Amino acid sequence: MRSITGWRFFIYIALPIVLASLGAINLSYELLRQVESSSDVVEHQRNRSVLTEAVTSAEEDVLRIVSENAKWEETYNRSTGRLDTTWFNQTFANNLSLGGSYDTVAVFDLPTGQLVYGSSSGGPVRQDKELLGEQQLMNFADMLKLDTARRGSISGFINTSRGPSVIAMAPIHSSENGRTGNGRVLMLAKVLDSDWLDSLQRRLLVDGLDVVNGETHRPTSLSLKSPDGRAVLSLVWRNREVGNIVTASSWSKAGIVLGFLIVVMTGIAFVCWTLVRQLVDDEGKAQHNALHDHLTGLPNRMSLLAEMSRIEKLNKPYALAFADLDGFKEVNDSYGHEYGDRLLNMIAKSLREIAPDAQLCARLGGDEFVALFTGANPGEMARRFSARLITMLKTPFDLEGRIASVGASVGIAERGGGEDAPEMMRRADIAMYKAKTGGKNRHCTFDESFDAERNENLSIAKELKSILASRNLDIMFQPVVNARSGEITGVESLARWPSTSLRKVSADKFIAIAENSGLIDNLGELILEKACVHATQWPGIRLAVNISAVQLNHPAFVRRSLEVLDKHGIEHNRVEFEITETSLINDTERAKQVFKELQQAGIKVALDDFGTGFSSIGYLRTFQFDRIKIDKSIVSKVLTSASELAVVQGTLLVARGLSAEVTAEGVEDADQASVLRLAGCTELQGYHYFRPMTATAITETLSKNAVAKTPRTRVVA
Repeated sequence: MRSITGWRFFIYIALPIVLASLGAINLSYELLRQVESSSDVVEHQRNRSVLTEAVTSAEEDVLRIVSENAKWEETYNRSTGRLDTTWFNQTFANNLSLGGSYDTVAVFDLPTGQLVYGSSSGGPVRQDKELLGEQQLMNFADMLKLDTARRGSISGFINTSRGPSVIAMAPIHSSENGRTGNGRVLMLAKVLDSDWLDSLQRRLLVDGLDVVNGETHRPTSLSLKSPDGRAVLSLVWRNREVGNIVTASSWSKAGIVLGFLIVVMTGIAFVCWTLVRQLVDDEGKAQHNALHDHLTGLPNRMSLLAEMSRIEKLNKPYALAFADLDGFKEVNDSYGHEYGDRLLNMIAKSLREIAPDAQLCARLGGDEFVALFTGANPGEMARRFSARLITMLKTPFDLEGRIASVGASVGIAERGGGEDAPEMMRRADIAMYKAKTGGKNRHCTFDESFDAERNENLSIAKELKSILASRNLDIMFQPVVNARSGEITGVESLARWPSTSLRKVSADKFIAIAENSGLIDNLGELILEKACVHATQWPGIRLAVNISAVQLNHPAFVRRSLEVLDKHGIEHNRVEFEITETSLINDTERAKQVFKELQQAGIKVALDDFGTGFSSIGYLRTFQFDRIKIDKSIVSKVLTSASELAVVQGTLLVARGLSAEVTAEGVEDADQASVLRLAGCTELQGYHYFRPMTATAITETLSKNAVAKTPRTRVVA
């Protein structure tokens, strides 16, 4: 074999190696250029996709909220004529940025374009120009006037004095009794400020986000159109220079010995492949995060609404099962949010197991879950799921040694016609609250009558508000007598719907409506004040007043109650507040604190309707009641049921140990009175002695030194 030297070496060895190396370098160079270009394209497409979805979602959120509230009957009533500023503050202004969807609310007069009400970031807006330019406002007003017949709404992006914003406007209207719009427009807006942009950058992994005026025509920009279709703003961003990162990393290896060139190129290819794959993974994660709940991994509200819209476009029937957990707040309060989150994850996992036929199971937030069903009979599928869920939740959850028990109230809504997603969600929500108010741990299917009942309750709440304003509430009093002497020792005040009203409403109903509509504090204070006015005529007679558990949550309840007593000169030790045992379960710690403050002030606290709830000896010892009132459901059976009589005797034994007085309610005849007196009840109350009567009748009865019917003794075997 001849020695390869000189030109032979160059031709046969060096030149091929050089050419191969140059070819490899050239190939690597071309490959890196393609990778750079492809990476930049992928990055650009991802950024445009996720940002388009984000701004569309922001606009749809504001549009959905303004559309729902503009057709709400309460909004129509509160904005017709003289606008109810207090209600708008409580309903909208105090809840600005609820869910981050809006931070500005305004009401405009459509014919004139004048601002009627406005609040932005918690502060009032007094001039139209603070929200919209005059020409903008008139243009949008004209658009709404043209669309008023359809009660349409408009949305889009505009530039305001507070900066670029997304707005939605809709005429306030009502179809009740043939009425249409009231000539006013509800507007909600969200400023696209730096906080919003920063949040979007972090969530979507996009750099350099900004909103600029006009249409930029840049590749890295999205046109944001105003309600009249003009591109007035642009969302711009900066693509990450992924390709440059790749090439810079690769060319740093250029000085490595030629012998390692293949290894370097292999490494470069691997790095490029890894980076591209990471970009794809990042895009997938961003899309997943946008459509799923971060805690449980279930689809979120956006994902649910998108799926509902998709099914509606196919004109297929579907049903929703809207579940709200009963007792979840108590788990959070008792064990902390960490264990509450663990419970939510366990329930989310169980939902997937008990709803294998569900199209989608979603978490809306908090303790609310929704299951979506499609198929031949989706309503029946939703009911079977609801029954399985309620049964499953009957078994307590073990949270690392901490036992948690929750239930569920489930509302079911079936799509039978042209109902859209927001309407279906509203119906399911109404049905859920119907199940909750009906006793919890049950499911209820939406019926058209629910809307009628809701409207009736809204009408009652409206009239109740007028009653409170005019203080036109009737108060009756039922005497309580000494079990042995029959002498009147106290009276219980009972609220009654005004006799002058055209309708009759039971106390249980209007008090429940007052609790749900935020009127209970004013109602309770009016009852106490009216009772005190009359009680000044009955010195030495104890005054019992029923209170709601909702009143206990008011931080000024004790102070305001004492102010009413002192205003009318009522001795504190003459007053007794009564509360039912079922009302105390929601927040026992708050109830204990309020009772302690009342008793320190001299006011007595009585447990009403004892025997109808969940009381135990420990429960009675915890609250230290001054009086226990045995419910009439037990009293009515003391002559026929040895077990009910034993309950009375046991209650009296416990009461003596706790130094509490005992009153028996609902005494209907002399035989019941005799047995209860012999058992040890100190006071009796019921129709056998006195029916509820007016304050005038009480005064006349006391002036005659009336003594109730003397009970005769009857021996019960």
